[in-house]
Parts: sequence; structure tokens; C-alpha cells
Amino acid sequence: MKRTLFLLALAGLCGCATTANYRRAVDSWIGVDAETLVKSWGYPERTFAAPDGNTVYEYDSSETYKTSRFTTYTYDPRSGTGYSTAYGGDTLNFYCYTYFEIGKDNRVAGVSFKGNSCKASAPKKDGGRGQP
Repeated sequence: MKRTLFLLALAGLCGCATTANYRRAVDSWIGVDAETLVKSWGYPERTFAAPDGNTVYEYDSSETYKTSRFTTYTYDPRSGTGYSTAYGGDTLNFYCYTYFEIGKDNRVAGVSFKGNSCKASAPKKDGGRGQP
């Protein structure tokens, strides 16, 4: 129960960050040259060859949170017994892997991603490319 409340509170802090907004943000890079991508996102964590011969740039992000651990104590004076109950101490892992496929013309040909933390806020009104 406490963990559910924590996750709901965490989701509330994230505001309008959604996977759909992340999709819009990364899709805005399709057609852009790889040099511009690297200038904005930095060097990829790794690159590898796609089956069609294109190059894939992989970008990773991850965060780990440890929830607070606390104990409640209850004492029954009639029986003289006490009870303790521990809560929290959970580890929460969030990650996102983003893949940009670079075509033979050195432009982003496609984008895909996976993970439980691939989220972005609504795009800005200036029409700039998104980088979560």
C-alpha cells in the first residue's frame, strides 16, 4: 500500500511526462543529420550495425531510487507484548534505451525505444527538436 502511494506521488511529480510525448520528441529527429544528433545528445553509449547495413546509435539512461525504510512499534500493555512492523526499503529501477538508425546518407532514418522511463514533457511552442 505504501509503495503504491509512493509511486502515485512520483507520477504526480512527473506532470505531463508521457511516452507519447517521448515518441513525438524522438521522432522529430528523423531526417536530421547524424552530426547534429550527436551535438545535441552527445556520443552514443554504443553503435552497432542494423541488418540492412545502417548504423544504430544507442543512448541509455537509468536511475535507481531507494525508498525510505521505517518501522512502527505497537505495544499492548495488557499482554505486555510489543510488535514491530517494517515498511519501505524498496529499490525502484527506471531505464530507457533509445535507438537512432542512421542511413547511408548519414541522416536519422528511424527511431525506436524501450523501457519504463521513456517519457518526456509536452513539446515547447518554439518547435525545436525534443531531447528528453
